[in-house]
Amino acid sequence: MTGWALVVLLLVWLASASLAGFALALLARRLHPDLSAVKLWAFYSGLVAFLVAVVLVAGWL
Repeated sequence: MTGWALVVLLLVWLASASLAGFALALLARRLHPDLSAVKLWAFYSGLVAFLVAVVLVAGWL
């Protein structure tokens, strides 16, 4: 892969993980209104980013 392709892949990966984390945080916030939305967003964004990284590495091997 070229350098630009990796940059585009990284940007798409971060944007999709952030948006998916936001959607999951909204759903979790409705179930548990006492929890912080920002912390839920950070947690779910990190979780989605990690899982996507695992899938990408597994696909590359």
